[in-house]
Amino acid sequence: MKKTAFLLGAAFCAAVPSVLDGEVVSFKDAAKIKSWDAWGDKTPPGVATNATVPKKERWCVTWAKLNKLDPGLKEIGRLAVRDAKDVKSSKWSVGCETMDRDYADWNAYKHLIGPLGVKHGRLFSGWAKTEQEKGKYDFSWFDPHVREMAAMGVKPWICLAYGNPVYGSDFRLGMKVKQVTGKPEAFDAWIRYCVTCVERYKDVVDEWEIWNEPFGQGPEYAEMFYRTGKAIRAVQPNAKLYCTAVRWKDYMCVLEKLKKENALDLGSYFIYHPYDPNPDKTYEKTVPNLRKLVKSYSDTFDIMQGEVGCPAQLEFGHALNKIEWSEYAQAKWLLRRTIGDAARNIPSSVFTMIDLQYTFMLQSFGLVRSNTLKEFVYRRPSYFAMQNIFGLLDDEARPTKISIHPDFKVTKRADPRDNRKRTLTSISFIREGKTLRFLWFSDARPSSLLEFDRVTVSFLGKKVVDPVWVDMITGRVFEIPAESVKFENDSTVLSNIPMWDSPVMITDRLSVPLRKE
Repeated sequence: MKKTAFLLGAAFCAAVPSVLDGEVVSFKDAAKIKSWDAWGDKTPPGVATNATVPKKERWCVTWAKLNKLDPGLKEIGRLAVRDAKDVKSSKWSVGCETMDRDYADWNAYKHLIGPLGVKHGRLFSGWAKTEQEKGKYDFSWFDPHVREMAAMGVKPWICLAYGNPVYGSDFRLGMKVKQVTGKPEAFDAWIRYCVTCVERYKDVVDEWEIWNEPFGQGPEYAEMFYRTGKAIRAVQPNAKLYCTAVRWKDYMCVLEKLKKENALDLGSYFIYHPYDPNPDKTYEKTVPNLRKLVKSYSDTFDIMQGEVGCPAQLEFGHALNKIEWSEYAQAKWLLRRTIGDAARNIPSSVFTMIDLQYTFMLQSFGLVRSNTLKEFVYRRPSYFAMQNIFGLLDDEARPTKISIHPDFKVTKRADPRDNRKRTLTSISFIREGKTLRFLWFSDARPSSLLEFDRVTVSFLGKKVVDPVWVDMITGRVFEIPAESVKFENDSTVLSNIPMWDSPVMITDRLSVPLRKE
């Protein structure tokens, strides 16, 4: 029979035999290779792993577009950023979670943590992954995460989380705490594991979050927090113990349990996860009420935003789903959340460093975009936005004022049909004797629009003689022209100033550390 040649489409071509490391692999053996179509599937192991800027970084359309955005002002430079080792101290943290369930690859993104300028990183310990046979611990998977992070100048804090199938419990998000606390053998094994973990890492870790999000399980979680906390303190007396995010009644169970046992000294931070579509809404009730509650039990207690972020696309599951997010909206959302937390002296952790490959979805919360192979793709605009914030608002920056700005006027709409009433949030910090002001429209959740309204706004107090306008997403710095600046009595009045639903910084030119190109 005469052979016939066919032109095959790309999808089918991927199914023909391939050569990997000199070996012919047929379609039936596809599982032996990493992928038929990934761009890096033939890259030798270790390439670009430790590069400061990954050589394999793909072009990010949204980042390019943001850098071409014209606010109608003259650009004069870009905000300087700092590596973690150059920051003395800060309350900023980034999430490096879920590697206990293999939802992310540490080596795909670890080289980007230090340059982010963050000083803390959240890790999940993974009991099930570490003790796969009763009484036998293997921390080899976890040691690099803890040790390498600490070597970057980023302090790890560890979430001791989830159960273990070898003791008859599940090991996933949302599992019942009672699967551990309700079985004496499992509970004892849990305590032994936590103690072993603390003993192993106590030289670099002194912050321990006990479990993650046991919503609606107050009595069981209260018992777990108390017993686990006592065991940790026996090994590390100076350990800081964090109560994880739960619901109001659950916080009460933990607080009452500690009070009953005369063990209020076990508590430190009480963590919450405020996934609100409009991040500014969290500060109306959640923050003041929770802070008031925990401090009613002990003045040493406080609150911590321990895990929150925003998707970069419309998601069908997990937090903030069924909303048409984008990489633009994500960057805006995270800026509003982080500046809002900093203004209220709330330690704050951004979820998460990289997209997470859950069993049923590739979640898009990452500052870094990944693919379904957990490979690095590119840094999202949100990465650069957080880099700008973390480098600028360290512990040297002190919040001075939070307000809904009373004295402003929208003088021109980006969309003439838009006649809604705008709310302008204004937050000020003092850093090295200089005032840093952040402003944004806070009346609605962040949009994907890349247009500016124009406002006239005034500031009381010291004159802003040579003001600049800084886009906190890209870090681009623009001068405000002299004709837009007036001084009236004790106020500086700025007219025709670009404003949108993402924080911009307005301050004196000398207050802005510019990047050396």
